[in-house]
Amino acid sequence: MRLLRMVVLVSLALASMGEGEAKACSCLRQDFGGGKLYVGSGGSIPADAEGFAWTGGEKLTSAKGRVTVVRVDGKKKVPVKYTVVEKGPIEVIVPTAKFKPGQVYEVTVREGPQAAETRKSLDPAATNVPPPETTTTVTIAAEPLALPQATVSVAAPAQEKIKVAHSASCSAEVEAATAALKVELPAEAEAMREYLVYETRVDGAVWNASSGLCNQIDPGRTWTEAAGTDKLFVPCENPEALKPGRHKVEVEVASPDRAKVITTPAVELELACAAPVPAEPPAPAPTGAEPQEPPPVAKKGCSVGEPGFAWVLGVGLLFARRRRRAA
Repeated sequence: MRLLRMVVLVSLALASMGEGEAKACSCLRQDFGGGKLYVGSGGSIPADAEGFAWTGGEKLTSAKGRVTVVRVDGKKKVPVKYTVVEKGPIEVIVPTAKFKPGQVYEVTVREGPQAAETRKSLDPAATNVPPPETTTTVTIAAEPLALPQATVSVAAPAQEKIKVAHSASCSAEVEAATAALKVELPAEAEAMREYLVYETRVDGAVWNASSGLCNQIDPGRTWTEAAGTDKLFVPCENPEALKPGRHKVEVEVASPDRAKVITTPAVELELACAAPVPAEPPAPAPTGAEPQEPPPVAKKGCSVGEPGFAWVLGVGLLFARRRRRAA
């Protein structure tokens, strides 16, 4: 009886839910693996970097022994002491000794205790789960970070269908006016594009677009994933975050430890959907037109017309018969 009552109550609760509540998505997730380090081309970081910048699911301080750092000295691997410093959403593994150009390190990071506990219940044959630890080889570049003024380029606006985050269904496909942008770094900083972090601002506000509510975007990156790129959009129906019209766009570029920060000069762009083309009305029926004669109808059998040879021959035969009767 209690079970039946529970089923009835659950059914009534579900029936009373609004459509938006029924479709609301759940972002229950677990970050497995050892996260990732911010490194430039060839796994390098600048000579003046404070440490190894890292991002992942659980904070590095959530458990002891999650990080191991060694310096590769020929065939030897020398253990390195370190501390962990938080720089906003990014954590920096800071060695006790400063970096020297040309040094090579191996940084190993293990997943957090919650992920390790959840992993026990996973299917051992699962292939889409990253390993419990990640080792990254890092080389100290010969020069400190050179970060002169960068610029931002904006592609010509386009109108297309894109997937965006939606409050009721996690993600939705919408028709939108879009514009792709990219940070143009000076040649001396291009090798550190993947090491640097970026933040897009539209009309002074941080732009945080996503293709789904549950999508995880690493700090300093955007929903377009490639370092130093982004995409702005204005939905053609019910625009919310960004309204149609003219907007100012700029990008903050920084080292992960925020020792060096610059902002690109603002650029302006116009974003608006094209007006819908009205449907053409059906052509009106013609009025006052002269009636058209019906097409000729083919007739079967004989037809009345000009006398032909057969008719003349018949009259001659009839006339000859009457002359014989008279004689």
